[in-house]
Amino acid sequence: MSINRSIRPSVNLHGPESTPAVSADSSRDAQIQGEELWTFSDLAAENLSRATRLLFEAPNNLPSNAGDHKGHSSTSASREGSNIVITLTDPGLLDCPICCEPLTVPVFQCDQNGHLACSLCCTKINNKCPFCSCPIGSNRCRAIEKIVESSTTRCKNIKYGCNIPVTYNTKNEHEKTCVCSPCSCPYLGCKFVSSAKELYQHFSNDHLDSAIGFLYDNFDLDYSFPITLTKNDSFLVVREMVSGTLFILHNHIVVLGNVVTVSCVQPSFMEDLNYHLLVSNKESSLKFQSLTKSTPSLQVNGSPSRSVLLIPCEFFDSCGQVKIDVSIQRKW
Repeated sequence: MSINRSIRPSVNLHGPESTPAVSADSSRDAQIQGEELWTFSDLAAENLSRATRLLFEAPNNLPSNAGDHKGHSSTSASREGSNIVITLTDPGLLDCPICCEPLTVPVFQCDQNGHLACSLCCTKINNKCPFCSCPIGSNRCRAIEKIVESSTTRCKNIKYGCNIPVTYNTKNEHEKTCVCSPCSCPYLGCKFVSSAKELYQHFSNDHLDSAIGFLYDNFDLDYSFPITLTKNDSFLVVREMVSGTLFILHNHIVVLGNVVTVSCVQPSFMEDLNYHLLVSNKESSLKFQSLTKSTPSLQVNGSPSRSVLLIPCEFFDSCGQVKIDVSIQRKW
């Protein structure tokens, strides 16, 4: 059993521009807006009721006008083999009418009028329906829960390569950890945006000479590779030559010298890597160990959020340069 949900890009019933704004000193306007909201809520409830009957009664002959309501088509039904496919053309039917986020199980309805709310909103409104003031939070709407759990939709990162169908109630969680989350090219002036995998390939094809190459498992150099940093460099791009993974060595000038840290160009939820920095002059040396920060875009002017290496001014030579031995290691 499945539900295919198609969304018209021009429709945005719950966007910030169309969300009813109630003024405290205009009760009449608030009442009118409330009536308009109720008109939509009633229409949504009836359409979802129709969808529920189509799903669970599974009639042999689907009505040709399924989903019609006073000339407005919000649902349509068809058969694909043994499955019944419901297409919802209204993007708000499976959203909580209070927070406008996708409904997730459990879904509650008020005791008398059947108005819906997600569990988080029930707590926020102290279990009192904001539309009719009836108690809400004890009666679950099982039919809507089954529709939400059975419906599938597309990830918002489909244009970046994600073709995984997800259930509507898990869409937000999936998108938080989607490997196709967009990443921006660190080459200045380049506006390429795609998944990390596609970005690495793009950078290898178009900007390979602008990066410093290294290998994770370079035993000859004891896993480290040298970088020459100029005092005024904002950043340097480093690329692992086998996987194509991109790293950024950030450099910020401060009063006492330069602050250096390393980040990895990838979705922010992905695992960080260990890195080591070694800076030396004739008299002393500095050793630093930390974790890379995962970032989907290059923030040239942003200050680093993790622990950093401070390189004092005296470590730079007369040309304003310093040699740094860098080691980036994968976690096994």
